[in-house]
Amino acid sequence: EDQEQEAKYADFPFDQDVFDRGDNDVNGGNDDPYGRPGNAGQQEEDIFQFQEPALSPSSRDYFNYSDPVEDGEICPLAVRKVIQIMRYFSRVLSAMEPLAQQSGLVDALLYHMTKKPRSADYEEEVSSRVDAIAVVVNLACAEENKIMLVYHPGLLDAVINIANHDPIDEAREHAAIVLMNLAYAEENKVHMVNQDHLLDTLVHLLSDVSPFTRRYASAALFTLACTYANTAVMARHCDGGILEALRKVLLNDPIDEARVNAAEALFNMARNNSDDTVENMGNHPRLLASLAHSVLTDYSADVRAYSARALEWLSADIHHPMPCHRILLKALTTSSQWTKTTCIAEALKMQASLGENRRSMVEHPGLLDALATLSLLDGVTDDEVKTCAISALERLSKETTTRHIMVKSEGVMTALTKATFAEDGADDDAPEEGTPNALLMKNALKNLAEHM
Repeated sequence: EDQEQEAKYADFPFDQDVFDRGDNDVNGGNDDPYGRPGNAGQQEEDIFQFQEPALSPSSRDYFNYSDPVEDGEICPLAVRKVIQIMRYFSRVLSAMEPLAQQSGLVDALLYHMTKKPRSADYEEEVSSRVDAIAVVVNLACAEENKIMLVYHPGLLDAVINIANHDPIDEAREHAAIVLMNLAYAEENKVHMVNQDHLLDTLVHLLSDVSPFTRRYASAALFTLACTYANTAVMARHCDGGILEALRKVLLNDPIDEARVNAAEALFNMARNNSDDTVENMGNHPRLLASLAHSVLTDYSADVRAYSARALEWLSADIHHPMPCHRILLKALTTSSQWTKTTCIAEALKMQASLGENRRSMVEHPGLLDALATLSLLDGVTDDEVKTCAISALERLSKETTTRHIMVKSEGVMTALTKATFAEDGADDDAPEEGTPNALLMKNALKNLAEHM
């Protein structure tokens, strides 16, 4: 990568004639760099002998000397080259902290990040702006710099402004990386979420034309959602604007990593939830259905796993008679075909553990058939999923008001009888809290017997 980056930049101007002047040297062959009267032919100086220090040359001793500070002039080429050098060296881990701590450096980078380009040097100044924010990207990689940078006056505002308004794709991409890198520091998470326009900016970046920008913005969101204090703020932000943006990325983004990040962000919000977070996520239009859809259809295993885990965590907090409980049951029924992990089966078992949920579960279309199907699994890796489903059926059978419905379910009765009278005894090796599956099914049949 360093070689590729180095190849992007032109070499520094180099004038070979300066070193090949020969007889045409401005000093007439004199070895003295300031053109003082010659020492040619004199005996070589003994460097071990003490010499009186020579006076510093005055400005008139230089050829065409001018002080750029005094004259108010700078060399744009030199500035661009210095920023490019900074971009290169700021990648070195051992140099990141010293560079960031150098007095005035961050302010100088800020100047070039916010400087309005002149029409005469537009391309060059745009390149300097991109290089300047790229240096900040590198500096923000060091843990020692993250807190200092996020609190540096004007830096976060400048990054947010570039992310929202810069017409250059690479500049917006770098801005998204800066936000992501700074969000990784635990001390920064709450401060950043409460920063004006930062969440709006990340939502905006989730629909950016650059796939890299979308990937980094979604990563910043899942990182910020790792903190309990942030999830409620994020879930209700702009009436669910973050939830909707993540939902769209989860379903539609062609970039795998962006979808994985969106699924992980939703999982983190579900895991680090408050009552407010659960209510906002559960009631958000089509969010639970989108998670269930991703569990079944996404070709990324990570997207499916995070989506399933998000539904599992929400199942621990969404119960009857919450308005979104019915939507959750539909999502769990739809995604019950996912058996690579126990997330969905565990969610169904968890729901059946509470008496207030059981009637809604039994009466929900397709849910009993889904549990029956899971109870009949016989794959080598299906034991844990199967145990969860059998346990859920046994717990549902404890609800007296719905036993007549369970008895009429062909799938449930098939699963109960097959598990109870299995001859191979394989179920005895898959205990549920110390109780074999066969015994669970016998208890369920006993509960349902009077309605048969």
